Order: sequence, then C-alpha cells, then structure tokens
Amino acid sequence: MSDQAVRLLRDALNYSDPDQTVRHIKSQVSKHLLLADPKTNVRHTEYFNHSFAPDMVLSWPAEHRERLVFIRSNADPRWMLEDLRWLTPNRPIIMTLEPSTDPEDSEVRDRLASAVREGDTLVTDLDGMDELSRSREPVVEILAHAVLRGGRGLLTESSAQAMSDVAVRGFERAQNLDVPATSNAVAAFSEALESTQSGRMTRVLQAVWEGHGGSAATFPGEQGLGGPLTAEDLMLLLDVVESDDVNFWRRIGRNISIDQLSGLVLDDPSENLQRLVRSNLDRLSGRAVRVLMEQDQLGEPSGVPRWRIDRSCLTLRGWGWSAYFSNSRDRLPAADEFIPPTVRQLQMRAQRDGLTVTNMQVRRPDLTITYESTTDESVLDSIDSNELVQRSDVLATRATVSARLGRGLICDFETCTAGGHTNASYDLSELGRFAIPLLLELREDQRDALREILAPLVEEAHQQALDFGD
Repeated sequence: MSDQAVRLLRDALNYSDPDQTVRHIKSQVSKHLLLADPKTNVRHTEYFNHSFAPDMVLSWPAEHRERLVFIRSNADPRWMLEDLRWLTPNRPIIMTLEPSTDPEDSEVRDRLASAVREGDTLVTDLDGMDELSRSREPVVEILAHAVLRGGRGLLTESSAQAMSDVAVRGFERAQNLDVPATSNAVAAFSEALESTQSGRMTRVLQAVWEGHGGSAATFPGEQGLGGPLTAEDLMLLLDVVESDDVNFWRRIGRNISIDQLSGLVLDDPSENLQRLVRSNLDRLSGRAVRVLMEQDQLGEPSGVPRWRIDRSCLTLRGWGWSAYFSNSRDRLPAADEFIPPTVRQLQMRAQRDGLTVTNMQVRRPDLTITYESTTDESVLDSIDSNELVQRSDVLATRATVSARLGRGLICDFETCTAGGHTNASYDLSELGRFAIPLLLELREDQRDALREILAPLVEEAHQQALDFGD
C-alpha cells in the first residue's frame, strides 16, 4: 500500500470516536475514487462494513448510472467469497483497506477471480485505483473512468499497471493497423470491463483504427462491441480527458462529424472542445454558417473567440456575435435582419484578408445590379464597381468569394449567412476564414485572433505522418 494510504488509514484508527473513524475512512476512500473519475457523485450512507448495505453510492446522472461501494478492512479471498453471496447481484465495487495478497491456496483466489468477473463485480484496493489515477495518458484516463463505472475482476496495483500498458500500446499501435497489439487491448477491455464499458473503450480504439486507414471489417474487435463512436462516447471523451495532445484529439476526431458535435450538451467553456475542433479544422466540414449579433449574457465566460455548442450547432463565439455552423441551412437559427455593407466597406474587408470576390450583387435605390468577373480578378477592381464606391446609398447585398478548389462561397449580407451551391461543403477552417471577415466589420486584433483560432493546430510534417493511409 502507498505511504500516503497507510498514513491516512493509521490516522483514522487514532480517532477515539468510532463514528469519526468511519467518516475519515469514507472520506479518504472517496478522494481516491474521485482521483480516478472527478465527475463522479459520491454519496455516503449511514452504514459501514455491513453485510449487504453499501458504504457509499457512486452515481453519474448524465448516464443514469449508479454503483454501490462496499469497504472491507480484510482482503483475504476467503472472506470475499463469503461476501459475494450477498453482494454480486448489485455488481458493486468492493474496496479493501489493505492490499490484496496471494493466499497459500491459489485455488481460492482463482475461484474469487472467476466469481467477481462473472458477477461484473470489481474487487480492488487503494493502490489499484491510484495506479490508474496517476497516469496522464489520455487512454488510461478514459480507462479509469470505465473501470469505476463498470470494472470487474481483481484489480491490484500490478494488474492495473499491466492493463494500462496494454491499453496504451494498443492505442498507439492501432495507428499502424497493428493487429496483435490492437487485439490484445480489445481482449483486455473485454476481460476487465462489463459489456457497456468494454464496448465504449473498443469503439474509441476502433475510431483510431479507422482514422488511420483501417476498415471496420478488419478491426480485430469482438463482434458487437465495436462500431462508430456514439454521442455518449464522445461526451465522455470531452468531459473527462485532460490532455492537450494534438495528435490524440486528431486521432479521435478522424471520423467525427459536425452533426455529432452539434448534438452534444457541453459546459461552456470546454477546453477539450477547443482542442478537438482545432485539431480537426481541415476534416470537420459544414455547408453553411450564419452570424447572429448576440451580446454577452450574465455569467458567460469572457474568453473569445471560442468554440461551443449552442442551439444544436457548433458555434464560434466572438465579440458580441456568434457564428453558427451546420450541414444544413434548415438547422441554423433564424436569421437577424442586417444592413448590408456599402461597396466601399465590402472592398475594404476583402482587401484586408486578401479575398477575391468573383460575383457581387448591389442594390441602388432604383434597381439591383449583378457584377460577375470573367477573369481571375475581383469584380471590386473593375471600373464600374469603383464608380459605386463613393455612394453611400449603394449596398452590397450578396457576394461570392473564391474558395478552395473553385467552389465559390456565397455570402448573403442581408441575413449574414454564407454557403455554397446545392450540396457544396467546406472545411470549417476555410468556411470561417472566408465568410466571417467578409460578413462582419472586424478590428485588426479581432481578425488576427480569428485567423489564429481557425488555423489547424497540426503542422504540415505532423499532418503528413498522421494522414498516413489516406
């Protein structure tokens, strides 16, 4: 047992009041569990070391999930086998206050290991949970949460280390489509976790596998456990992983769509959402973006620009405005009424960001005129359009800006909306970089910040390595 755990439990035994001793033990056990999963709600009961009443109840309201915890001072497998008659139906965690030791009779331990696995019961000690909690590897962080929610079998410090090593290696080697290492990780998840949590870990691993060129058919997973990441899987990743590893978020985000992100419910701000989106700006695609003028709400975070989920859209929050991205115009929030810019204002916006406007519709008091370039030059450089620059009563209602691969991006200034023809889609980086500076009047520092957040985090050399198998 770790020195810290020994000291804490020794302190508990020094209390003269038995109730204080129990409260101290429960408090320290709770802290160890929360290190493995800070999002857990822990409720202490009035019981201690009871035959069938739990010492505490763990819950995860978002998943409608609970798990009972029974604290035991004795780690002897013989005692455990006796307890299992009452406890196994609840699929609980049995937390021992002393480290597990191998009995002289190995058959007893084998019987215990088999019984707890079949009953989806986890028998562990403080060192076993601490071993999972200490790792800063993202996949082990997810694994720690899965173990607390649905771990089973005997978890000691050494077995936790071995399972973590297999998971890390499987996650790393899945990028190279390494069948043995990936298969070993899947088998470890199946052995140590009940089906729901095993399926979740397997789907995360499969997301990495498919993200690097593998197919679902060749993924060495157990039938029925794998498949695409679910909304719940993605929520868990964004909610619990503490990692700024760009490569990790890029691997996870390989097959995630903007529609999946739009359906999530996340706290604002979400650092992991920033990391996931920025690591995959060149992969996440949308067909339209709409800007609404929205003042800061009471209690709203101050950092801008930032990504968030709002109104069932992936949203970029700016300086008194929000840009809503979607794969369908029908899913965008209702448009506000905007006063379109003058031709001079449009010209200045385009010049500041080096944008080429190939088509422009202007509205004069007496008629509407459309200008279209027949060359690679901007219509804003034409003589006719320059004659309109000085007139404040001539407004630009629509403009098409030249985007990548010749797909023009149409900006409607009356609704502050941008999108392409029919089913044309754009990666978020280009959709934001081309549309927002043209739709809005931004200060230079705001344009710089916008360009920074819309620039993918992956450097070209890293991207080439990560894109192996495309």
